[in-house]
Amino acid sequence: MQNFFRILNALQHSTAKSILATIIHIDGSGYLKEGTSMLMMENGDRVGMVSPGCLEEDFLLRCKALLQSPYPQIVTYDLSSVDDYGCGQGMGCNGIIKILLEPVTEKLMTDFFFLKNSLEKGLSVLHEKVFSDDFTLKRSTFQIYPNKDINNNYKFHPNNEGYKYTYLFIPPPRILIFGAGEDAKPLVSLASTIGFNVTLCDWRPGLCNESHFPSAYQFITGSPLHIINSIHFSKNDFIVIMSHNFLKDQEFLAGLKNSEINYIGILGSKERTTRLLSGIKVQKNLFFPVVLPIGAQGSEEIAVSIMAQIIQLYRKSTEIKNDE
Repeated sequence: MQNFFRILNALQHSTAKSILATIIHIDGSGYLKEGTSMLMMENGDRVGMVSPGCLEEDFLLRCKALLQSPYPQIVTYDLSSVDDYGCGQGMGCNGIIKILLEPVTEKLMTDFFFLKNSLEKGLSVLHEKVFSDDFTLKRSTFQIYPNKDINNNYKFHPNNEGYKYTYLFIPPPRILIFGAGEDAKPLVSLASTIGFNVTLCDWRPGLCNESHFPSAYQFITGSPLHIINSIHFSKNDFIVIMSHNFLKDQEFLAGLKNSEINYIGILGSKERTTRLLSGIKVQKNLFFPVVLPIGAQGSEEIAVSIMAQIIQLYRKSTEIKNDE
């Protein structure tokens, strides 16, 4: 999903011809999962990846011809060879991989803008492709999918027309950061690069703005109570409190004490956090210190340790959903 948002952003700011490569099926093991995409531009620029580098050069050769055609094609790569010449050897991609190469047509661009706008609104989108028996693409649709509880966001199976590929795009996870200090900059940048939707909150509009944090998605300024009342929280949100103003942090934390948010992280020493929590019942959704214990020093390393903890919890929650 993170790569796909970068692809959507690249398409939005480019008029060049391009090809979208998408893994639609893997028989065996693969370096990346089905649904992973890569965009290849006419000038040779690429966004994303579908292999550790062993397939891209072949894509480039195929795309030169495909750029002149509106018709997609499916390419099958058998990486299961056991000899030293198999390009998948040692890279974790030792299966048979089907990759769809699609010229980005005007219709596909319209579908992608619909997809991007829907995901930014927090809506899930179900994407379906139907292929004939010889893997000719017959139709492609994108539609809002209201059911957020899904065990598997990918399927590829035979049907009465040939084959059907479905992929559920879900909104990116959201992280809300309270505090627009200097040490928040590497955290906002890293979270955004990883693929999180970042909302930055602070009472100081002179700090909480796009010029200081160009990679943040949304900015909310005002008192802690105003900020809390301005946000429609989801239990799947991740919140990090790091304003370094004791009274502001305490007011913000108090406003969240009855929330069902799964993760509220508090930056600072245990002694400071204990004072912050004075009179507030400690719940299982409170995490302090808000880092994995990797011995981080400095704002950049602390940002890494915070995101490491958040990613760990996010992956565990998605694995639990997939196992249900």
